[in-house]
Amino acid sequence: MDLAMRMTMKLAGLWLAFGVTGIGGAGKKPLFEYDDHYVMLNDFARNAFYERALAAALPACGKGCSVLDVGAGSGLLSIMAAGHGAAHVFAIEANPDLAELAERTIERNQRNFPGANVTVVSQLSSRVQFSQLAQGRRADLLVTETFGTILLGEGALNFVPDARDRLLKEGGVMIPAGGCQYVTLIQDTDLSATWQPPEWHGFNLSHLRVLQDTVYWKAMVGAQKTSYQHLTERICVLEVDLYEDTSDSVPKNRTFRIQAKASGTIQAALFDWDIWSDVQRTEVLSTAPGSRNFAGDVAWGWLLQLQEEAGPDWKLGKRPSQLRVEAGDWIDLAIEFIARGISIHARARRADSPATVEGGAKDGARDGTMPWEVGSPSRIHSVDRRSMREANDFFLPVAGDRERHNFYASGIDAAVAELSRRNASKKSTLLDCSGTALPAFHAAQKHGMKSLAMPRWTHIGDVLKQVAQDNHLNRSVVEVFAADPREMFDILMPEGKRADIVVVEPPGTPLHGLSPFAVLPTVRKELLEADGLVVPGRACLELGLVESVELAHLFSVPGGSWDKVDLTVWNEEARRRGVLTRLVPYTKWLGSHSTLKHRWLSKPVCVFHVDLNEYAKVQPPPEETLSHDLEIHVDGLAHAVVTRWAVFSSGAEKLDAESDYLGRELTWPHYVQALAAPGTGPGVLDPIPVRAGEAQQLKLTVKQGSAKVTGSAGPEFTIRIVGADVGESEISSGKVPEVARVDDGTVGSKASEL
Repeated sequence: MDLAMRMTMKLAGLWLAFGVTGIGGAGKKPLFEYDDHYVMLNDFARNAFYERALAAALPACGKGCSVLDVGAGSGLLSIMAAGHGAAHVFAIEANPDLAELAERTIERNQRNFPGANVTVVSQLSSRVQFSQLAQGRRADLLVTETFGTILLGEGALNFVPDARDRLLKEGGVMIPAGGCQYVTLIQDTDLSATWQPPEWHGFNLSHLRVLQDTVYWKAMVGAQKTSYQHLTERICVLEVDLYEDTSDSVPKNRTFRIQAKASGTIQAALFDWDIWSDVQRTEVLSTAPGSRNFAGDVAWGWLLQLQEEAGPDWKLGKRPSQLRVEAGDWIDLAIEFIARGISIHARARRADSPATVEGGAKDGARDGTMPWEVGSPSRIHSVDRRSMREANDFFLPVAGDRERHNFYASGIDAAVAELSRRNASKKSTLLDCSGTALPAFHAAQKHGMKSLAMPRWTHIGDVLKQVAQDNHLNRSVVEVFAADPREMFDILMPEGKRADIVVVEPPGTPLHGLSPFAVLPTVRKELLEADGLVVPGRACLELGLVESVELAHLFSVPGGSWDKVDLTVWNEEARRRGVLTRLVPYTKWLGSHSTLKHRWLSKPVCVFHVDLNEYAKVQPPPEETLSHDLEIHVDGLAHAVVTRWAVFSSGAEKLDAESDYLGRELTWPHYVQALAAPGTGPGVLDPIPVRAGEAQQLKLTVKQGSAKVTGSAGPEFTIRIVGADVGESEISSGKVPEVARVDDGTVGSKASEL
């Protein structure tokens, strides 16, 4: 009788829900809802593009020129327009909180355009009437920056044409005049290792590839250094004319016959775009890799969609099969436009010849050649979309992490040796709560240990069962059961008794949302022997001071201005929202593949230790305060405190955020808290100057309780750096944080669970 049947029988007459209602993790937005605007304000190429475009267009507009800014956001483009001579600027921003910030920003810059009248209206542009505009007449110029990572990802063609046709005069100027969505087929060995886990220690992991979502899921990889190679030219798959086009101008799909310019395996489609300032394309703004600064890459970035070979009927197989091409080969590339271009799907198939494109459509494309109902592959039919998102966001990148697997294998080997030393005749068992099941597979294969792996999702569990079969691990040795281990019964465990070893995730990592602090209290009480062992055995929180103007671009406007535009309102808002008083999770940006320029002024040191073999045996103190001296190793300016978790096995082996493997930085977060020097004005976040040889005093308060970041139990941390400025702040609820400058001159930080 398998575990699922035993579980069903055990629960007869009981009601118990094993469904997962939501998953926290790296996909959540950090800081607060306006965080995107900091990277936009620090996107110098974006700002310069609109500055030059407005400077070129407004002189010809004449006296009394009226400008309409659709989707005004921060108000920066409205300020530019007024500064270049517009008499009237109508800034439309539907978000009332954002509109209020824009209004404050415009007021603070009014001295630079005293003769201009700038009005902020918090309405959808579709509800604005031309009678509301200056002198009740239509505008002379419409400017908009309503583009997403996909060109039409923010739905620009759903509302800009309406504003153009109703609120812009005939013959009026559009900025930008148009744009183009580009696609390039690429090969990338970093991607291959991350989403196509190779074998590990003889384990055949090829079946995990059925978890790849090559249709709906996409990875945003801006500001990343990966080993991609263009196998085709960058081609325009959708050109948009903002003077003429509407949402009806976007086809359902288009097909392109293109030629491989290099030999390789098509692993992904790369999406980026260009926009141009006028019909002559005098100025071009691009999101192509390498065209932007760090903030611009974070703000827009570019997307990657995993690829597999489509059949002659455009359908995808039961199992992904990659398309290998030689230079000169012909490829059919089909582009499906979802919701009028708000989302885009690409798929490729082999073409036999450079057949003449039919119909002579613009861009050399054929409209409608891929049946719109071709749909998704059968392997993801009826699969919970959250499960597939979890698989592609976290599970596959973790499953491809060989260094991680080696660490866990070493920890299990050491635990088995310790158990054998204690009692050589005892048959030990293992409970794997790590989510990947590979620790359980290793224990079963190498040590013959009966093991139970417990992923959270049924679909992932079914795939792991097949992986076990592929590696000749039968159910008598290892079982896979998708459920929350906190809702498990000991009689359903291997041998019908408590486990001798339990494997848990490192703290802070987002796989299936269960940290060891959430799992261990229940597991230790119900499922682990009193003298059982935990792998990994120890964890620590590392902390250091970092210098990075680019990192500061994520949460502030360094210096409080761009060019001559006063943006101190945004730094004041960052303070009010708690940028100086809480740790914020960031994945990707501090890893080895990130383009972020930064340096550690103090080497990361362990400031809080956790013995996971003792955790939850006794109640920890509700609160404790630890003091540390951070030794400064190099002169510099400290912009932020950066923390991260590390774990250790029973030996000296360590696993942490440092790795050359792309998947590690996508799934192992750093936590960032901004710093400001003492006496810094409210609109400026000046970094703290430090000198080599000095020691920066740190006070760390640890509270046990409900997490503020991930929603699971565990320690929360209040960081206090002596002499740093915290300023005034309030959390999103509007309440002032329960921290203040204390008598010894230290500064409090809002508690955050990691």
